[in-house]
Amino acid sequence: MDKTTTFPISLSGFEIEGLIEADAPRLMPLYQNCQDYVVLERGHPPDATVAIEEFQSFPPGRTEADKFVFGLKSGAGNLIGMLACDRNYPQEKSWWIALLMIDPAFRRHGAAKTLCDDFFSWLKTQGADRVELAVFAENEQGLRFWEGQGFEMVRTAGPVPIGTKQHRMEVLGRSL
Repeated sequence: MDKTTTFPISLSGFEIEGLIEADAPRLMPLYQNCQDYVVLERGHPPDATVAIEEFQSFPPGRTEADKFVFGLKSGAGNLIGMLACDRNYPQEKSWWIALLMIDPAFRRHGAAKTLCDDFFSWLKTQGADRVELAVFAENEQGLRFWEGQGFEMVRTAGPVPIGTKQHRMEVLGRSL
């Protein structure tokens, strides 16, 4: 599986694009449109390094080979969403969702739910049997979204420093 790997998306007029580090500048408009999340995460609006950091951060024991960043692209070619994940973490046959970000203009249209449903279906075809992620404890909307996707509490972690903030994390997981 290479970095340009994609998976089928059932959102009419949209497609998934496998992104590489050179695509980081293309993600900056999405980060700017999602300032609400970036400020929650980092304590300040997105800067020039935020997109590239997504391609360069890995969970313990993982490398660049395990990192995948998928862009949700509109028919006009704009990236209106992204899904960053790491395979075989925290264990074999499990994927870790590092970040799901959807442009606010598309959040109420079910783009995030459909993206996740299609991603989870694809993961099953890749032999995965579990997905885990962490949500900031203060991100109540994010917690509700993931619980609605069938995720359940695994443990709490933190504090974790990100930007100028310290976060307590809710680690959630679900079987596929």
